[in-house]
Amino acid sequence: MTVEPNGFFEYLQLLDGEPELVTKSELIARVRGAGYPITDRQLTFYVTEGLMPRSVRVGSRAGAYPTVVVELLTWIRRARDVGVSIEALKELLPVWKFLIRARSSGELILGELEYVARQHVTSVEGSLGVVRVVADVMGHRCPRCQKDMVIVTKDGERRPMNSPETTVGFAIARSFEDEDGASTPDWFAATRVSLAFTDSHSSDPTTVILGVKPNEALPPDPDADRSRDCELEEAATT
Repeated sequence: MTVEPNGFFEYLQLLDGEPELVTKSELIARVRGAGYPITDRQLTFYVTEGLMPRSVRVGSRAGAYPTVVVELLTWIRRARDVGVSIEALKELLPVWKFLIRARSSGELILGELEYVARQHVTSVEGSLGVVRVVADVMGHRCPRCQKDMVIVTKDGERRPMNSPETTVGFAIARSFEDEDGASTPDWFAATRVSLAFTDSHSSDPTTVILGVKPNEALPPDPDADRSRDCELEEAATT
């Protein structure tokens, strides 16, 4: 069987276990339930742009998608909300797929992540977005997702992802043309992040809280909505 790139069967094979399907209406309802507005027209646009697979008829289920597409569309909407361009999302899509496979396998191999990212991500916007997509997929709020995850460094060391001491560095280089037209690489930006799950968002003295005014109320404890996140993750990985 030939698997079409970014097609239905590729997404069907992304995750281990018995695949499950959702209809278009179920897909839209789940993404809206996660807090991200989506319309039929937007969904069609993402399919046309190659960010989403086309649905297929499976038995009596017309317009069906693999359940992992729920997470895909949620990631797209979350990225669009913070201004990530369609072009950058196209560059990042292979990285997202790699991370989903890595999460399913239980290990994030940094050498392979670097290869996939350097192969597909060419813009500065896309390079900056790699950090966000790694944190989005691997730093999921459901602690079950990280229970046995390990990070494999480029020298082969295995480190538990859920340890705050385990961090991943990102260094971005770009090329500049000098007066003679020669291309010279230089470092552009660098950062280091922890992917460990935390439920102490507001009480952690090392956490900088953003998105609300200084005197506004903070969101409720993550325990209050963690069950919803676990349900969404279970639906996407079953």
